[in-house]
Amino acid sequence: MVQLRHGHIAVIAWGVAVALVAAVALLFAMPQPVGGAAQDPLDLTGDVEAGACAPCHLQIGATDTPGIMFSHGNHLVVSCDACHYRAAHEAGVTFTPTMESCFNCHGIAHGPEGELATAECADCHTPAFNLRPRTHGEDWAQEPHAARARADTNQCALCHNAPTDCDECHQELGLDVGPMPNVYLGILPDKLERPSVMVYPDRPTSMGQCLYCHPDIDDFLPGVVIFEHATHFEENFQCTVCHPQFGHGIEQVRRPDMLSCYRCHGLTHSAQGEVATEDCLACHPEEFELKPDDHTLAFEMGEHKERATREPVYCSMCHKPEMCVECHAGKREMPDGSAPRKIVPEDHMDGKWIGDHGPLFLAQEGACGSCHDAASCTRCHKTVMPHPADWLSDHTPDPGIGREDCNVCHTNRDRCQQCHHDQVKRAELVRENCVPCHDIMAQEPATEIGHKGFAEHAVHFDVAEKTSNGRPYRCDDCHVSFGSSSVADKAEAQQGHDLRLCYTCHGALDVENRLIAPYRGADLCRQCHKDINI
Repeated sequence: MVQLRHGHIAVIAWGVAVALVAAVALLFAMPQPVGGAAQDPLDLTGDVEAGACAPCHLQIGATDTPGIMFSHGNHLVVSCDACHYRAAHEAGVTFTPTMESCFNCHGIAHGPEGELATAECADCHTPAFNLRPRTHGEDWAQEPHAARARADTNQCALCHNAPTDCDECHQELGLDVGPMPNVYLGILPDKLERPSVMVYPDRPTSMGQCLYCHPDIDDFLPGVVIFEHATHFEENFQCTVCHPQFGHGIEQVRRPDMLSCYRCHGLTHSAQGEVATEDCLACHPEEFELKPDDHTLAFEMGEHKERATREPVYCSMCHKPEMCVECHAGKREMPDGSAPRKIVPEDHMDGKWIGDHGPLFLAQEGACGSCHDAASCTRCHKTVMPHPADWLSDHTPDPGIGREDCNVCHTNRDRCQQCHHDQVKRAELVRENCVPCHDIMAQEPATEIGHKGFAEHAVHFDVAEKTSNGRPYRCDDCHVSFGSSSVADKAEAQQGHDLRLCYTCHGALDVENRLIAPYRGADLCRQCHKDINI
């Protein structure tokens, strides 16, 4: 026989046996390293052990149950399944050890070793904890407690000392019920033999991995999200489309974020149309507050710039470019009710911005769509922008659009010339070779052509009779490669002439001391600029 506190006598062998083999059990119950254990398969119906908890619970020390003071650390010498008779999670319910399992050790005196563990209430419950069970109503001392005692006096012995708490009261009331059992029998229920249910955290997410713990797979986030897995299964979506990782990790639940929903919702797939609706009320109930808590007035008035710059995709889940453009372009009142005003970034005030913005746009740097709609671009760019992928195969300007539209972006024509002139590197610089592509060069006299580049070339059409060899100039007489010359530095299209190349002929003498070309010095300038005093 084993003596209990308060004079209780218990015939409990299993509780003592648990304590006797605790040191051996410790060898098998210690947690494995998190890195390895997280990838090990888990038997959801097997014996409870630390290795089965570690993949999801990094810390399993103290409990977070209000009113209870408990630490797994104080129980390391006890095998996990001494308290956890069944797996902790099943069918959406978490099973915690009952108070009966605690009394398999607490309050038990074991021979000369004394009490195995304290049975004082204050050692396990906080002062604020109400020790009286919720079932013990105001009339509990009458028939309700009697009915419960007739069914199970063993549970009463968890808290009550029969001679003082029960027998004395019964005698005062003159009840002929006899003495109550002064004993608490420890309880270790038989472990049910069940087939193994295995979960593999390192394998792709599937319904088979989830349903054991989550039988109602759609019962989540009430009042926040309207979602049905079945609707997505009907479209033959695989679980891994939304759940690329196993749903649970260490101290976390890996739920798909809203951004992942937009891989389909709001997406238009060519002739198939919209893949899935982006109507807010299709996924959120009417009472749900769609506006995030961090969208304060200060956020709307300007603080949103930082996040919008850092995460434009996040903003685009709810906000269409038209909304941003309306506000930034000063087409509607400000969020605080003040008059509309345009929002112009500081770098746009730099004179170089017009020339620099094209490459920045193509590199997807900045957030042009926040202020600019298509119309604001087409005011300058008559040609389709950005160019389609097959643009180079035929990029002849559309009817009504002159080639000068190309100059809006392509101020440096090197790339154009390398391709367009590749087949005419040794062509003669004559009217019939140039005018078919550059009709402006048909103008006479050539000195009246407004574009300096075309003018410079056109004035050399009729020089065959003036050259020493009696032939027209060829392109490669001056150009080592198209877009640059042998002596001239690269220059912007509308800058002044670099006359170093010109003066290699004009006003210069050949090896026989003959003038190669007329118009030395300022005379060359006066051929075109007759109205200036040079």
